[in-house]
Amino acid sequence: MAQHTSSTDPEADPHEGQPTETAGAPPQAAEAAVIMLHGRGSTAQYFLKLIDEFLHHGVMYLAPQAAQSTWYPRSGYGPIEENEPWLSSAFDQVRSCLETAAAAGIPYERTLLLGFSQGGCLASEFVARNPRRYGGLVVLSGSLLGPEIRQDYEGSIDGTPVFLGCSSDDTYVPAERIRESAHVFEQLDSAVDYRLYDDLGHAINDDEIQMINTFIQRLL
Repeated sequence: MAQHTSSTDPEADPHEGQPTETAGAPPQAAEAAVIMLHGRGSTAQYFLKLIDEFLHHGVMYLAPQAAQSTWYPRSGYGPIEENEPWLSSAFDQVRSCLETAAAAGIPYERTLLLGFSQGGCLASEFVARNPRRYGGLVVLSGSLLGPEIRQDYEGSIDGTPVFLGCSSDDTYVPAERIRESAHVFEQLDSAVDYRLYDDLGHAINDDEIQMINTFIQRLL
C-alpha cells in the first residue's frame, strides 16, 4: 500500500510527492516500526521484499520512494552541496516516516532505520545530524557522507544500537569509510558494531539479515 504526499516544486524539493510503501502490521496494531531506505536505481517496493527474511508480527514497515530512484544525484563522497537540494529533500522523507510511526503511537525509541547502499548513507547521515535515541540504525554497504567524514557531529544518540556491514572490497564503499563511520557513532554515544566481509561485493548476506532480525526483536 502506498501513501502519497502533496507535490510542490520538484526542483526545490525533488522527493516531495513520492509514495511511501507500507507493509506489515496496520498502524493500530503496530508496536514497532522499520524505515527502509532503498539504494540508487532500486525501488521501495523491491526493497520491501526483503521483509520476507525478517517478518515479525507487530511491526510496521515504511519504505519511501526516491524520485528517479536516487536519493541524491552525485557521488555521496563528493562535496555535500553538490547533492542539494536532493539530500535535504531526502531527509524530509525520513522525517515524514518517523512522523507516520509517531502518529501510530510508535516513538523514535522503537523505530529502526535500515538502509542499503545510497539508502544506508542517507540513514547514517540522518541519524548523525539528528541525534537522539532511536530504536536502532542498520547501514548495509553505506557510510557517512562527504569527501571526508566529519568529526564535528554534535549531540548524543543515547545508546542507540548501530550496525554497519559491508564487503571488505566493496566497489563503492571503501572499508576505511566503514571504520571511520563506526568511530563517529561511538563518539555520538552509540552501541556500535561493524563487520567487513570478504568477497561479499555490493550485496546483503545472511549474517546481516540475522543482525536485522536481532535489532527488530529488541524492539519487541
